[in-house]
Amino acid sequence: METTTTNFNGAASNLHAAPTSKPPPPRLLNYTCDKVQRALEHLASIELLDLCNEAKVERCRAPRDLSSCGRAVESVLNTCGHASLCPECSQRCDNCPICRIPVSKNGNRLRLRLYYECIEAGLISKRCDDRFQEKEEAEQLLTADVERLYSLFDVAIENNLVSLICHCILLYPTDVTDVCMDESAVSSDPIVAFLLDEVVVKDWCKRIFRIIVAELHKICILTI
Repeated sequence: METTTTNFNGAASNLHAAPTSKPPPPRLLNYTCDKVQRALEHLASIELLDLCNEAKVERCRAPRDLSSCGRAVESVLNTCGHASLCPECSQRCDNCPICRIPVSKNGNRLRLRLYYECIEAGLISKRCDDRFQEKEEAEQLLTADVERLYSLFDVAIENNLVSLICHCILLYPTDVTDVCMDESAVSSDPIVAFLLDEVVVKDWCKRIFRIIVAELHKICILTI
């Protein structure tokens, strides 16, 4: 799968050296909590393409004063599944701005996106999301998309959802940095297509293996 580079003014080519900082240590969670269980069940059952869509930063597309609202979208519409409206605009808009399907008038119009489910459950730090919200330049926004995807991968690893990683990524035993992506996962959305690129996932794999090697090195030093 080829990397998309032309739609972001060269931003994509600079993101292959994606975040390398060590993720925060796992937090003590109440695994009997419904929010935690629902978030992990959602993460365990999701397909790679849907995971990338969940990681993508979305802005409210509702018209407001000759432009779009632009607020960060944390939920999807129950009627069509699009992350297109913020809570306020979902109350005043009759149709989804993307597909024009009518917005439900009864019950809950919105449900949380997976990334924000994980934040509410305490699986992802709220401070990380606050930092992403501060990014405004196109390249920084794309970096936020990548970091959010990495955060979801980190949650999967920290909570032993190895099947998610193995389902999405095949690591060849001869080279832990050689990644074979799920070729059935394709998207016409340039940002999602970028997130699906194997180089993005390779960088996450390299980061994780560097962390593992560093931890093993510490153990070896302590045992000598």
